[in-house]
Amino acid sequence: MTVLSNIHAKIGLQSGSYQWVILGVITVAQTTVIYSGRSIQPLSPFLQSELHLKYFQIGIFTSSFFLGAFFLSLPMGWLVDRIGVYWTIFIGQLVIGSFILSISFANSFLTICGFLFLAGMGHATINPATGKAVMSWFSRKGRATAMGVKQTGFPIGLGLAAATMPALANTFGWRKAFIVSGLISFFSIILCLVFYRESQSKENSNNSKPIHFFEILDILKNRDLLLLSGLMIMFMCLQTSLETYIVLFFKDRLLFSVITAGYFLSLAQLGGVVGRLTWGLASDFFLQGRRRIVLTMIGSLSFTICLSFAFLSPQFPIWLIVILVFLFGFCAIGWNGIYLTLVAEFAGEDRVGMYTGISLSIAFLGVLFGPPLFGYIVDVTESYSCAWFIFSIIIGLTTLFVTLIREPSRDITD
Repeated sequence: MTVLSNIHAKIGLQSGSYQWVILGVITVAQTTVIYSGRSIQPLSPFLQSELHLKYFQIGIFTSSFFLGAFFLSLPMGWLVDRIGVYWTIFIGQLVIGSFILSISFANSFLTICGFLFLAGMGHATINPATGKAVMSWFSRKGRATAMGVKQTGFPIGLGLAAATMPALANTFGWRKAFIVSGLISFFSIILCLVFYRESQSKENSNNSKPIHFFEILDILKNRDLLLLSGLMIMFMCLQTSLETYIVLFFKDRLLFSVITAGYFLSLAQLGGVVGRLTWGLASDFFLQGRRRIVLTMIGSLSFTICLSFAFLSPQFPIWLIVILVFLFGFCAIGWNGIYLTLVAEFAGEDRVGMYTGISLSIAFLGVLFGPPLFGYIVDVTESYSCAWFIFSIIIGLTTLFVTLIREPSRDITD
């Protein structure tokens, strides 16, 4: 630790400036773990062809990854509050990289699901740890923007995977592509070990009473946290279904090549990057820190664009398809930063890890049943249109209930 402390000192940045170094480090961490953990989506056509999988089984891949995160999000959130960001984010990245790399040795559907489940356990540390980092280093005014910036790591990571994984698999085979994907996570481990440090506010709070795991019962009495988390089940359901099936949708329904279809997944993720930045800025600086109205706007737009996907066909002009895909990502992937900011503000700095873990444990239910449900609808009806239509109705009804959430006080002077 002495060596790392010397490195921090030599950087020559004061606490007010070092927060941007921290933001860069955790954004890279988000990017690399998603590049590794979600590379299964752009590689799904290769797996489907070799292993003769149904659409329902492709959805199970996504669910397996998040099932691991579901089981450990709550205890990992508690652990972040107890031992801090530094070691939990290191452990998470190590676990993800190791088990994604292991998929290259798998020979069956169930084995791949098992490795994805174990990798998902590592993923459970990332959101609570990086969310706590934002709460520790940034004040309320600008916090949603910072949260949005670090959350861009998710669409950037999946977008990069979508742009590179199909080409790698096409050239070297999907097994070697998974080796590359797993090794990517190890890069940011070094970056975090060298550059991450706890904020001064965290260091000054070391003597405060730590949260006990069984205080979960008190947290679960927060009506607005539970309502928000429950509604985010449906937002998560739509996002992960879009990410899971867009490559297959563009290949099977719109008749693009696998590599071109991967580019459309990258385009949706680019929309998500822009959305997470834009929605955070809008909430912080144009809507006086209000989060609920932003989630309502996002849900309404997601409903409209998802419904439009039900009518897409190869006859549509390419420019219109590009716009719709970008806007779909802008909304259906761009909501995450606002949601996590609101959860963190319900919690306060000392409890953000536990609150985030609890909320994500609930929201991850959307990932567990969303992609398999979407795939099942396609298998039964042999139609993507029916699946997009049903999911548009789900997100539309969910958005109506967002207005019931009561936000915490909007005092932005801290």
